[in-house]
Amino acid sequence: MTDAVLLERDRELTAVDELIADASAGSGRLLLIEGPAGIGKSQLLASARRGADPRLRVLAARVGELEREFPFGVVRQLFEAAALADPSAFDGAAAPARAAFAPLGEADDGTDTSFAVLHGLYWLALNLSESAPLMLSIDDLHWCDRPSLRFLAYLVRRLEGVPILIGATIRSTEPGTDPSLLAELGHDPATVAISPGPLSELAVGALVRDRLGTVPDPVFRSACFTATGGNPLLLRQLLTALAGDAVAPLAANAPLVREIGPRGASRTVLLRLARLPADAVPVARAVAVLGESAELPAVATLAGIDEARAAAAIGELTRADILAPGSPLDFVHPLVRETVYRELSPVERALEHARAADQLAAAGASLDHLAAQLLLTPPRGQTWVAETLHEAGTAARRRGAADGAVAYLRRALAEPPEERGDGFRARLLFELGAAEALTDGPASIEHLREAYGQIDEPVAKSMVANVLGRALTFTGAVVESADLARTTAAQLPDELSDLRDGLLALEAMSIFFGASGHIELMWLSEKRNPLPPGAGVGAKALAAVAAVEWAYTGGNAEHCAALARQALAGGDLVAFDPGLLGVVALIVLTLADSEDAIPAWEAADADAHRRGSLLGISAINGWHGFALFRRGELDQAERLIRGSVEEIAEWGYGDDARAYFSMFLIVTLLERGDLDGARAIRELLPETSGIRSEALRYNWFARMELAIAEDDPGQAIVAADALRQLDGRFTSTPGLPWRSLAALAHDRLGARERALELARDDLARAQRWGAPWWHGRALRILGTIEREEGLDHLRDAVDVLAGSAARLEHAKALFAYGGALRRGREPAASREPLRRALELASACAAAGLAEQVRGELYAAGARPRTDALAGVEALTASERRVVDLAAAGRSNRDIAQALYVTPKTIEVHLTNAYRKLGIRSRRELAGALAPA
Repeated sequence: MTDAVLLERDRELTAVDELIADASAGSGRLLLIEGPAGIGKSQLLASARRGADPRLRVLAARVGELEREFPFGVVRQLFEAAALADPSAFDGAAAPARAAFAPLGEADDGTDTSFAVLHGLYWLALNLSESAPLMLSIDDLHWCDRPSLRFLAYLVRRLEGVPILIGATIRSTEPGTDPSLLAELGHDPATVAISPGPLSELAVGALVRDRLGTVPDPVFRSACFTATGGNPLLLRQLLTALAGDAVAPLAANAPLVREIGPRGASRTVLLRLARLPADAVPVARAVAVLGESAELPAVATLAGIDEARAAAAIGELTRADILAPGSPLDFVHPLVRETVYRELSPVERALEHARAADQLAAAGASLDHLAAQLLLTPPRGQTWVAETLHEAGTAARRRGAADGAVAYLRRALAEPPEERGDGFRARLLFELGAAEALTDGPASIEHLREAYGQIDEPVAKSMVANVLGRALTFTGAVVESADLARTTAAQLPDELSDLRDGLLALEAMSIFFGASGHIELMWLSEKRNPLPPGAGVGAKALAAVAAVEWAYTGGNAEHCAALARQALAGGDLVAFDPGLLGVVALIVLTLADSEDAIPAWEAADADAHRRGSLLGISAINGWHGFALFRRGELDQAERLIRGSVEEIAEWGYGDDARAYFSMFLIVTLLERGDLDGARAIRELLPETSGIRSEALRYNWFARMELAIAEDDPGQAIVAADALRQLDGRFTSTPGLPWRSLAALAHDRLGARERALELARDDLARAQRWGAPWWHGRALRILGTIEREEGLDHLRDAVDVLAGSAARLEHAKALFAYGGALRRGREPAASREPLRRALELASACAAAGLAEQVRGELYAAGARPRTDALAGVEALTASERRVVDLAAAGRSNRDIAQALYVTPKTIEVHLTNAYRKLGIRSRRELAGALAPA
């Protein structure tokens, strides 16, 4: 017998074998088998599973069209049995993944767990692959539920160095559950796509011979090829029908094939169905309607017959090649199921789904199966339907599946629920809006506004106002957000003063989002005083806003940082609002160059991972990356910022957030010497006209940095003029020292007096702020513009930055100082600061600066043998944390879980650390780290 699966598939099978071998060797990939329905994608994937390396552990899922709203339905098919058989798979960072498999009825704390679940599932997959390489096989990925798709996208981006092969089929003619996520998977560098083509006419002839028992006449063979287009499934169905009618493959019978035609080959299913016993049609329809819940009792009830007759009909359908043999009940192919299902009119299908829902509810079926049926029924105004879908939405959100929650809650709202005097509709509106706010900010606003209008109880109303206010803020309606927060705060009784403070903090934040001309917040300066003992989270939120506002209006770094620390004390502010008010306090520590800034970012990052807020994670990653950039940890900064850029796209941030994080990435790439990469990011910068928030400053600053790097001082001055016009309330910019950049631009154009004026102004502001990063930078730029008179300022810059965490700025100061000495005819004196500058620049991965320093060293008569720092001092903060954990006996996987990064990242950090420490293995770490 000819194997239709293997026929003319040698090239595809070879590619599959290579990917399996790569995965077994620890190089993970995504294999995407694309093509039209019936072309043999599923059989090719099944062949891959059968032919896999025996060491490869295979976990499989087959997706059904009716199950596309099951929260983590594909994830559960893949992992549930394996994870339950090995509870240790949920150890460590995988623990949050339990939510995806959680039984219904557990309390929902209302937090966004989506990111925690994704990260937990990533580690669940890694834990399961620890004992043997893993293959995740997913048939019909286009129907995959969104939460599972999000996990797969998350996993694929982290497959480097991981022994996991994902194999999936996708129908090229089907848009799928989420076209954007499917496209993201298809375009990922880790993805290899293969597209099996139709069979040739000769191959069709071989299959006709095998099925009908005789070598076909060329005319008959050609008719079969034309009717099916070489599609293996359509050919199989056609030959099954012809064999059933004992049609010989003769030229005289070719007209019978042509009557069926190229579009009618799949309808042979209906012809065979009509010839089966009478019970076969209702049973086939019941299986098509029920989907995953198609078990014998439910099928029999929906078909209106007893179980014995239903079982007999199932046997007939299996022998007729319509249902697949075995359990659970399913069709031989989704196309066959579609043929049966589409024979029902839309009205009939809706009524059948309603009958199925009623029967499943009476039988106590699982909530997921029941809700999946209810989604496909017409609204009938039934309270139990709204309550069931509300329960399903709550369960979906508890599992971290915001998309599923939205689908269920929207359908619950459409039932529509009766107003029963218990505020059910208002709660439903709020929960729907809160779920939408996690995935689609603009969509959430309508429902949250309606919920706000229907709720009178003060605490509940303030909860709605907080969610609605943030959605309005991040979608650009900042004035409305400020008005909402202020109005709601004014209505709260005195005993709810901390809730009031939290709302006032939200109002105050509006000045950073473009509402500064709408509101006056002079009272905010009163919140600069130390917090009283036992201050609540609302008071801490106000203190955080007061600290950052103080920083931007001429405050002192030490005082602002002290207030920010009080706001962060206890961790409740970051837990309450990781994406906005918690980040604000951390930004103040960063701008103040506080030693505790990086540990605070790491603690916030760990908390956000545990709690799972994608909004919080994206904001924390971006600003944490900015903090590392200021310290000169450019490798780690780029990784975090790029991750943040991906996450904000997934969450749906607007132009304002893109401006922040794109700026961070541009300046990081420029410091790494990647001008082309920075230019590419510039193309993604939003238009300045679309930004209303403080992010507009960051947008212009990024353009200014690029103009200086491209030696376009005129364009830099245009950006500087735009920044000057934005000063308004905020005249101190510890994170954006644009005046010194403008000074460099004017100096290049020959306007030296204007350049000196701007540089001295920047230095005065930096001295008032008092933190080394800005102070040292301002001294360096002023000294550079002063030329031969600037040596003292350059020396002061070196002194200010020495011993600080701002290693990259220290390297720049040393370079400027050494270069000035060399040009002042002191080459011998210049070599030591230049050597030190080269070491620091290389340790920071600042390739552009390192190249400049190397050239200056050669000009000074030196021949640097090495450009790398050596010893413990050479380690970045990230590398030091990794080697400390490794020296304590922690494995790479343990360290990766503790730091919420991939094992590959740990491997890179250790490799770099071993080189800097002059060792070859972790056995030597303790000695290398010991004090001299």
